[in-house]
Amino acid sequence: MDSRFTRLWTASTISNLGDGVVFAAFPLIVASLTRDPIAVSVLAFSLRLPWLLFALPAGVIVDRRDRRRLMMGADLVRAAALGMLALALAVGDPSLLVLYLVGFLVGMAETIFDSAAEAFLPAIVDTPTLSKANGRLVSARWLANSFIGPPLGAILFVASTSLPIAVDAATFLLAAVLVFTIRGHYTPQRAPTANTVRHDIREGIRWLWNHRLLRATALMAGGYNLVVSGMVAILVLFAQDEVALSDLGFGLVLAALGVGGFLGGLIANRLEEALGTARALIVIVIMAAAAATTMGFTSHALVMGASLFAFGIAATLWNVIAISLRQALTPDELRGRVAAAGKMVAYGAEPIGALLGGLVAAQIGLRGPILVAGAALALMALAAAPVVTDQAVQTARAQTATTG
Repeated sequence: MDSRFTRLWTASTISNLGDGVVFAAFPLIVASLTRDPIAVSVLAFSLRLPWLLFALPAGVIVDRRDRRRLMMGADLVRAAALGMLALALAVGDPSLLVLYLVGFLVGMAETIFDSAAEAFLPAIVDTPTLSKANGRLVSARWLANSFIGPPLGAILFVASTSLPIAVDAATFLLAAVLVFTIRGHYTPQRAPTANTVRHDIREGIRWLWNHRLLRATALMAGGYNLVVSGMVAILVLFAQDEVALSDLGFGLVLAALGVGGFLGGLIANRLEEALGTARALIVIVIMAAAAATTMGFTSHALVMGASLFAFGIAATLWNVIAISLRQALTPDELRGRVAAAGKMVAYGAEPIGALLGGLVAAQIGLRGPILVAGAALALMALAAAPVVTDQAVQTARAQTATTG
């Protein structure tokens, strides 16, 4: 791994530390204003809605512009939005609408950054080491985002409502500076074209849809996020009302998610080698189903923490293995659009799931979204098993090597 990857890794780790701080603090801020599970779930909805609205245009931009500059610009936008929210919290009590709007703006910038980052990595890392590089990125992200960040966010929230938001803004600013120091130009090489944005969007969607294996993994990611986001949207209320956790306790339990995520990143490459890519993806979904079902029936903080630990492992394994597969099988000139299309399916399901989770919790209780997630994930693993096979992976890799 060269110095460019090291700087990207450092920038990612720093910004994810800030995100981890806000991951605990943001729902605590909303929960301090309302106990309505639907109102709480709207925060998650506002953060993920941009993936439904802007992911595809973002992919076109990523395939037409310098990906490093786009990443830097997205981080600066997020720093500015969160900095203004921190100021608003410091001088008064902003309404829920302000929180939702800031979440929406941060989510818009994320559509650019994440699509650009996925397309950027293969330009600085050789294809055979993509899984290893993604493993390092994802492990560091989970360690910062879900292990160190949440308890720190809870502590900062207790000290001052605005402090965790200000810390997140500062981390994005520092990450933008680090990305700026990565030298080189990273605009994809494409033949001169006068294609419209609509044409480019259709081209990316068509390529992903016609690739049977990647289409299946994209739909699996969407289904996974649909049900898990419904669970996560009401998690703070579940922790407080069903498990009797304090604000600080909630942050500490979330740390188990980060420990699992960190471990998952370390073992992803070995698991993929041991089980094969396809079998590993199916096992990951089964693991998540078992974790959700266990958590849905518990009222004990340690069991909740163990379930979140398993979720962290599963989420990291999926991200490393599935994203590395997509990067390896997608031509460079299409990587931004295919990544954006895949992320639109995956992340675009989250705002819908968040609202559904709030509605289910309001109707049948806070355990409802968690148990629904467990059942749905088990069914999804059964449905995907005949399609996502090691034979399909081997065939796709051989076709890519031939055409590439």
